[in-house]
Amino acid sequence: INAEYMGNEIKVPAFPESVQEGTIAAWHKQPGESFSRDEIIVDIETDKVVQEVPAPADGVLSEIRKDEGDVVTSNEVIAVFAEGAANGAAAASAEPAPADTAAAATEGEVIAAPPCTLR
Repeated sequence: INAEYMGNEIKVPAFPESVQEGTIAAWHKQPGESFSRDEIIVDIETDKVVQEVPAPADGVLSEIRKDEGDVVTSNEVIAVFAEGAANGAAAASAEPAPADTAAAATEGEVIAAPPCTLR
């Protein structure tokens, strides 16, 4: 299986020494949905805090390996994503693409602009 694996992993962040495990509280993205780097993908609840896990890069969520309510430990793989596919996924979804792009822009997505020249 690992030989065919071509995605990137989303792992549980390292918990403080006093925390042994956490629980998947909520997934903010589902398989097939695109996201931007640093966008919150999942919340993990511990006995002390709810930890937001950001996307390590732009991409599309391929697989969720731990469901909401599952107990997880530090550095455990909880999901897999395809890196750099965020723009391609929006273009591939034909009709909804303009609405998705507008929604993403209002949620804090950085949109590339042409370089400026100083005069």
